[in-house]
Amino acid sequence: MATNTINLKSPHELLAIVPFVLGFRPTNSIVVLCLTNHRLGLTQRLDLPRPEHARQVALALMPSLIAEDPDGVVLIGYENRAGDSLPALESLSAALQSLKIEIHDRLVIRNGRWRSLDCHNPNCCPPQGSPLPEPADVPGIVAEFVGQGISPHPDREALAEQLEVGPEAVAVAKVLRSRQKTIAKAVDSQGLTRAELFAAWPRILEPDATTITAEDAVLAAMSLRDIEIRDGLVAWLSPGTLNLNELSDAVQELFCGLEQAWGEEHCDPDSLAAQSHAQDALIRLCAMLPDHVAAPALSVLASFVWWRGDGALARIALDRALRCDPDYRLAQLLLKMVDLAIRPVAV
Repeated sequence: MATNTINLKSPHELLAIVPFVLGFRPTNSIVVLCLTNHRLGLTQRLDLPRPEHARQVALALMPSLIAEDPDGVVLIGYENRAGDSLPALESLSAALQSLKIEIHDRLVIRNGRWRSLDCHNPNCCPPQGSPLPEPADVPGIVAEFVGQGISPHPDREALAEQLEVGPEAVAVAKVLRSRQKTIAKAVDSQGLTRAELFAAWPRILEPDATTITAEDAVLAAMSLRDIEIRDGLVAWLSPGTLNLNELSDAVQELFCGLEQAWGEEHCDPDSLAAQSHAQDALIRLCAMLPDHVAAPALSVLASFVWWRGDGALARIALDRALRCDPDYRLAQLLLKMVDLAIRPVAV
């Protein structure tokens, strides 16, 4: 989501929203949070590296941090055993200091408690650490997430599970086979028109829709084989990335039937709620699609959530997309953008 709208004043508030920003509760992780004017910007998470690999991991993160140009960063080590996160934190600290990027704080989380490595005042940072805040402890900070129905998954595996093939994929595969047989028998071999394929999208993205039929899932998947329709959907979902006006008149006409619910300035509550609905619909669609037709939809989802600032979900979507089709070029491009922390609005 657009986290630059959140004003943060203390580690207590910051730690409360990290699971909401990542989409899951991190464990055995190093998290780097960029702050500008007390507002959260780029957030990066990596599994804790082995001590001998800590320096390489730190150096790999530097290009994206330089591009972000934050006022400062907060480093957080989530560990199961005392000291596990220290090699990564120390290597990151050294790399940041060499680039004169200010480190606001370095925090360690273990056994449900947190402490600062750089604060030795027992009044605010007791040696035994402080309990991790619950959402109820900072209701004003997490209200924006809760209001959109966002709650963190228990771990990254649970976040990834929602994008894997679900039980509805069996019905979708059956409809898809039927469609393909019908097209193969067609005398003119033209199959369905663009308009017939695209007709599923207004139904899928309808704000009040809570389900997707197998028929619409098939039409949507078939429509995304058309690169212009796929790119048009990316442009519609993520204003400022691609320009719909650069597509053919026929494709532009298709999108005239979709009411644009948000613009480039997309951080007001109504826009964020509409985006969350569209994201949920795309997640449902991707879980319905068999692997052999899923890569385009997963790539569209990845582009959209990365535009919203959700690197964790973008990477998960791209992981499955490239498992489904290792040569799918949009997924390859998006993965490079996520790796380099190049947000779509900067393209």
